[in-house]
Amino acid sequence: MKIAIVGAGAVGGLLTARLGATDAEVTLVARPNAAAAIRRDGLTMVTPLTRVARLHPRVTDDSLSLGRQDVVILCVKAHALRGTVDTLAPLLGPETAIVPMINGIPWWYPHRQPEPLADRPLRSVDPDGLLWRSIDPDRVVGATTFVAVEGDGPTRFRHISDQRFVFGDAADRDRPIVERIVTLFGQAGFQPARTDDIRQAVWVKLWGNLGFNPLSVLTGATLGRLCNDPGTREVGRALMLEAKTVAERLGITFATSVDERIAMAAGVGEFKTSMLQDYEAGRRLELDAILGSVIELAERVGAEVPMMRAVLSLVDLRARERRSELAA
Repeated sequence: MKIAIVGAGAVGGLLTARLGATDAEVTLVARPNAAAAIRRDGLTMVTPLTRVARLHPRVTDDSLSLGRQDVVILCVKAHALRGTVDTLAPLLGPETAIVPMINGIPWWYPHRQPEPLADRPLRSVDPDGLLWRSIDPDRVVGATTFVAVEGDGPTRFRHISDQRFVFGDAADRDRPIVERIVTLFGQAGFQPARTDDIRQAVWVKLWGNLGFNPLSVLTGATLGRLCNDPGTREVGRALMLEAKTVAERLGITFATSVDERIAMAAGVGEFKTSMLQDYEAGRRLELDAILGSVIELAERVGAEVPMMRAVLSLVDLRARERRSELAA
C-alpha cells in the first residue's frame, strides 16, 4: 500500500516513523525547509519509555514526484487544510482515500447528513466552500486520534502517551479501505478501531479539545492541571455540556459521560495541549474548528452556548496579543 503523509508536525512525524516500519511504502510530504532538514538530520523520536530512535524516512517537498497513492493522510492544522489543495491533486487516483487527522469539526461533517446539515459547508471551517469543492467528501475516511505528542523543531518529537485511533467512512459506508487502514495502524503498534459512526467519535475527541485546549491558553496550565483543579475543571465541564447539547440535537448519542471524558483527559498528565504549544510559538490557533464550528452548529440547531462564546472571545484576544508581542 502506498501512503503519503502530508504535514511534518508532531503527529505527521509520529505516523511517518511508525507506519514507515511496516510493509507499506510511506512518504512524508513536507514544506521545502522541513523536508531539507529531515533529509539532512533524519527524524528523532523520543518514546514514552524515553527511548530515542533516529530514522531516515522517505521525504519530499514535491508531491508530483510521488504519483497516485492508495491513502493520503493529512496531518496539518484545520486552518492549514486550504494550503494542501494543490499538493493533494497529484496524489489522487480514482480510489485514493483521504484521511484527515485534524482537531475539531471537520469540513466534511455535513456530508450526506439530514437537515440542518444537509451537505451545506460550515462557514467557520470552510468559509467559501473551497475544501468541499476540492477535497471530495466521498473520498474521506474520518479519523480521530488520542495520542499525545509534542514537536521540538522540524526533526524531533516526543510521543508522550496513548496509541488510540478511530476510523470510519465519512458517508457511513462499508468500505474495504477502512479495514485496510485499521490493519496497517495495528501493524505499526497503534491501537486502532473501526466505527460505523465516525461523527460520534469526532465529538468524543472534540469534547476534550473544546473543554481544555482554550483554557490551557488562558492559564498556561498543562492538561492534567486543568482537569484536576476544581475551578478550571468546572469551566471545562460547562463547555463540554454545552457541546453535548448541540451534538445531541444533531442526533449524536454519547456512550461516555462528561466526567468519564474528563478523567480520560486527566490521564494524559502534565502535557501541554497542542493549542498551548501553538500559542507559545505565536502560531495561529485552531479556534474556528474547535469552538467556532460548534457555535455555528449551535445556531443551526437553536442551542444557547454562552460559555463557549465567552471563552472564544477571551482566547482570541489573548492570541492576538501574543502575536503582537512576538512581532514587536
